[in-house]
Amino acid sequence: MEALTKGFDEGPLFKNVNLLLEVGEKIAILGANGVGKSTMLKTLVGELQPDNGSVKWSENAQIGYYAQDHEYEFENDLTVFEWMSQWKQEGDDEQAVRSILGRLLFSQDDIKKPAKVLSGGEKGRMLFGKLMMQKPNILVMDEPTNHLDMESIESLNMALEMYQGTLIFVSTTVSLSARWRPASWRSLRTA
Repeated sequence: MEALTKGFDEGPLFKNVNLLLEVGEKIAILGANGVGKSTMLKTLVGELQPDNGSVKWSENAQIGYYAQDHEYEFENDLTVFEWMSQWKQEGDDEQAVRSILGRLLFSQDDIKKPAKVLSGGEKGRMLFGKLMMQKPNILVMDEPTNHLDMESIESLNMALEMYQGTLIFVSTTVSLSARWRPASWRSLRTA
C-alpha cells in the first residue's frame, strides 16, 4: 500500500500509510476497537475505496479474506455441505468437501443442516474451511478468534504457524497476537 488514506465524516482513520510486504511475511495490525483496523483491511481487499493512495497486489496474488462481520455469507438456504461446496476449486470433488468439514469437526448429521442456523463459532469454522478450499497465498484476517473456543483458537494458532503464505492479521488483543507472532512478524499499531 502506498500513501493509503481512508476516513469517514469524523475525519481520517489512517493517513498516508505505506507498507510493502514480501512473500511469506506476516504482519499483525494491533489497536483498540474503533481505530480503523477493519476499515484498513476492507480497503486492502477492495470492499472500500481509499480516499487517497493505492493498494497493489502481485500478479499471482490469491487473496483469502476472513471478515469480522460475516453473517451476510450465511443469508441463504444452503446446507452446511452445499455452502462449503460452493468454494470448491478445479479438481476438488465431494470427498474434498467432506474431508474439510470433517477436519473442522462437523459430523455427518451437521452437514445436512442449514448453514444459517450455525452458532457464531461454527460459522467461524466454516469460514476457515472456505479459506482452506480456496487455497489462497495471502490471508487477510479480521479478528478471526472472535466467537471461537480455546480449542479452536489453539487449532487456528497451529495452522497459522504452519501457513507458508503472506498473512495480514488484525487483533485488539495484543497478548494473543504476540503469542501467535513468530519472530519474523512485524506489527503495525493503529492510533
